Amino acid sequence: PPPRPIPQQHTTDGGEAVTSRAARIGRRIRERVVRLPPAVLVALAGVAVAVAAVSAVLLYQTYDYVQHDNEFCMSCHLMQDPFDRFAQSEHRGLGCKACHQPTMVVRTQMALTQILENPDAIHTHAEVPNRVCADCHITGNPEKWRQIEASAGHRVHMESNDPALRGLQCVQCHSSGIHEFAATDRTCAQSGCHETTEVRLGRMGQLTIHCASCHDFNAPVAGTVSPDTLALALRPQQEQCMSCHAMRSLMVDFPEHDVHGGACGACHDPHAQTTPAQAVESCATGGCHSQVDTVTAFHRGLAPGVLTQCTSCHTAHEFTAPTDCLQCHQDIHQRAPVAASVQLGRPQADAIRFDHAQHRNVDCMACHDTGRTHGAVAIASFAECRQCHHTPPVSATCTNCHERSELGRSYRLPQAFRVAGRALGTRQLPFDHGPHATESCNSCHTPGLTQTAANVTCTSCHEQHHRPEANCLACHETPPSQAHTAAAHLTCAGSGCHSPAPFQGVPRTREVCLSCHTDLVDHMPNRTCTDCHALPRPRADAAPSGGSLWAHAVKEMRR
Repeated sequence: PPPRPIPQQHTTDGGEAVTSRAARIGRRIRERVVRLPPAVLVALAGVAVAVAAVSAVLLYQTYDYVQHDNEFCMSCHLMQDPFDRFAQSEHRGLGCKACHQPTMVVRTQMALTQILENPDAIHTHAEVPNRVCADCHITGNPEKWRQIEASAGHRVHMESNDPALRGLQCVQCHSSGIHEFAATDRTCAQSGCHETTEVRLGRMGQLTIHCASCHDFNAPVAGTVSPDTLALALRPQQEQCMSCHAMRSLMVDFPEHDVHGGACGACHDPHAQTTPAQAVESCATGGCHSQVDTVTAFHRGLAPGVLTQCTSCHTAHEFTAPTDCLQCHQDIHQRAPVAASVQLGRPQADAIRFDHAQHRNVDCMACHDTGRTHGAVAIASFAECRQCHHTPPVSATCTNCHERSELGRSYRLPQAFRVAGRALGTRQLPFDHGPHATESCNSCHTPGLTQTAANVTCTSCHEQHHRPEANCLACHETPPSQAHTAAAHLTCAGSGCHSPAPFQGVPRTREVCLSCHTDLVDHMPNRTCTDCHALPRPRADAAPSGGSLWAHAVKEMRR
């Protein structure tokens, strides 16, 4: 039959015409498909499903290739060297996109750059933020990766209050060699971190030493440790120092029990010190012993400057104080004696000197105490000194402590006087040790802690001391001018003072005369006064009645 004419559509809208035509075409296709046999319809449906399945597989493979297959990244000729490094790292089993997760915009830019510019070097791309690292190494498997979060090195760098470390990224340390992810010798000194840090201590500066050889980056640190003290965990310990065979050969005598707990880095700083001996300077300046009085009382009261010379008393690495005081105070027995008042706080004791040389055989701790301060004098009074000095065997020889010059001084001794049965009170008589040098000290100083001679009287020894050759002034002071008159020339009894006379026949010697005429000591030396001066006859009784003693004396001298 002839084709039906298509009705003319009168419209001014071209878009509506096109839509109407497409609709008619669609209806015709459906009509024809419906009229197809069922077997044909089934076959067409199978083909459509197969095409869809193949397309889905191809699309997935394309996605997987782009997203997970490292060969996609390797298709860039610039990635061969980085991939070779990556293949040797601990991350070699991962895909590139496990860490590199750029957005679609960034991926498009990367593709266009490679197609249009064909660069000859790799530029910064697909940066890896800390979040990506934490997804595996912290939150991904807390039990397996607990050391990452709790290690000293990571906490020092990631939790530090230092503004320079704010925003620090993991890849700044772990990608110094592209895709190696290993802390190499260039790691710590890269990115402007520790570029000027050098090892200067001894021959260590001549070696290439990895930072982690001394600093235990992975040392576990408790979560309660504050960020301010985290750096202490990175100090080199005995374990790190002794891992070097050269150090083991030098420190064969290292003590088994180190009082500092093997914290070598607390004293030795290889980056600042050039010799091991400089470690002593850190004792007082390193924040450990800045207040040594808090260590022990033995460190209190030391002379200025001593505390900065620890090894003058302590042996390095052992740090046990010597038990023999003379190991430090070697010249103590050569030092000049000191005033006892300096130690006992008694100004009146200035004349008493303490000499260590005289106490050479005495244990230092007998007088000194370390319970309060270093070498504090434990003797609080002279009574305590006497407990040793005034008891045998020390008291047997007084001159061990008392110098001969000290014994040459004169002392004032109170002596009671009685004349003719009358008590004349107490007089202060001079006493000189010189004339008594041959006497035993214990003759006057009674045994006991005080060794006092206060109860000793002169007459206890000098009972018969009026001898012709005796020098009166050797014991007696010069009497005052008004003590005797000219009547004394009649002798003691004749003057009326000593009655009855204590002795008979007073010798008319020069010594007797000079006991009163002290101003004539140098007058006609070696002569006897009676050679020129006439004296009255001695009288043993009182003056005659009716006349004065003076008149009687004058009369006697005129005979």
